[in-house]
Amino acid sequence: MKDISLKEMRKGQNIALSFQHLLAMYAGAVVVPIIIAGALGYTAEQTAYIVAADIAICAVATLLQVYKGKYIGIGLPVVMASSFTAVGPIIKAGTDHSPAVAYGSVFAAGVVLLLLAPIFAKLNRLFPSLVTGTVVTLIGLTLIPVAINYIAGGQGSSDYGDLNNLIIGVVTFGIILLLYRYTQGFIQSISILIGMLGGLVVAGLFGMLDFTSVTGASWAQLPVPFAITGLEFEMGSIISLVIVGIVTIIEATGNYLALGSMMDIKLDESDLRRGYFGAAIAYMLSGIFNTNPQTAFSQNLGLIAISGVKKREVILNLIVLMAIAGFIPKIGALATAVPGPVLGGAMIFLFGNVLAYGISVLGKLDLTGNNQLIIGAAVVIGVGVTVVPEAFAGLPTWLSWIVSSGIVAGTIVVVLLNLFFNGLEKEA
Repeated sequence: MKDISLKEMRKGQNIALSFQHLLAMYAGAVVVPIIIAGALGYTAEQTAYIVAADIAICAVATLLQVYKGKYIGIGLPVVMASSFTAVGPIIKAGTDHSPAVAYGSVFAAGVVLLLLAPIFAKLNRLFPSLVTGTVVTLIGLTLIPVAINYIAGGQGSSDYGDLNNLIIGVVTFGIILLLYRYTQGFIQSISILIGMLGGLVVAGLFGMLDFTSVTGASWAQLPVPFAITGLEFEMGSIISLVIVGIVTIIEATGNYLALGSMMDIKLDESDLRRGYFGAAIAYMLSGIFNTNPQTAFSQNLGLIAISGVKKREVILNLIVLMAIAGFIPKIGALATAVPGPVLGGAMIFLFGNVLAYGISVLGKLDLTGNNQLIIGAAVVIGVGVTVVPEAFAGLPTWLSWIVSSGIVAGTIVVVLLNLFFNGLEKEA
């Protein structure tokens, strides 16, 4: 009986950790289909469908990463969720042509990525520790504005910067900080979850909890192929989504390498190829089910770094929770009721830890001479693109994907400069 109780207790702990992961990614994931639905003029019923279907496909995309087979799956606790990078190209394809063209382009981009995966995997020698550490550092740095905007109430909100928002964010962060400092073991590993629950209590006292999305959500919904539209194809839109796919691969590579480093796993060409295959198949499924393509979520990378829990079981539980949220929208809508400042307070801890981990990787290297220049230039470009994106508004459309995110721009710079100064053979 004692062994059974211990086993059940561990299961409960894993579920709590998984729920913590769900809260970390859910709001960011569902806002993407909501934006797309609004831009394409979808009905309330269509909007509810793509939000629920999106989370269900997130579950499948994550499973394709956590699973490790002969041809598919990198076998790491990678969490996949909706890509913000794809929002603009999908809306453009949908408004200039039709939603059928938008989703057809997503599907076609997945096919192209599937064919290119072996080529991308052969480029793993371009990612020594100098590049890996810089990319992880950039992930943390470029996500700082996201956390601060959430704490302030959400960019564009009517109460942006309101004192109540800041109080809620600071209280959430403070609870997490105290728990992380004065507790150990399981309690410390779920400090983010407890802190967010504490933030919810404070938000409730301020009258900032809104459960309208929960009461309005349906009880059951299954993703259906071509539920909104079939697929049509247009070359310009396909090219734009292929570029988004390349960005996704770059972002995923950063997450792969960071997780591999955390788990003391040296990833080789076959590992990356399986991961890229999984990402490409998820793209194709997104087109078929009329949802948004997925990318590796850095929020969950930060959560793994903080909790120290790298078990695949936790992410497998998360996959089940995401599937439930997708199949039972009313349950999934609970996570959308979490106010932005609560998420922002947690994100300070999440993103700060990613940044600190990247710095720790770089701290083990020789940072004199050329390496200083390489890191400095990549960080300046990556942060610059994030903070002042309008500075690059004059770039021609075919080049704009390079500055679609600070992570992408900084990664390209650090890879090219490391190749120029250190070559392929040198582990900087």
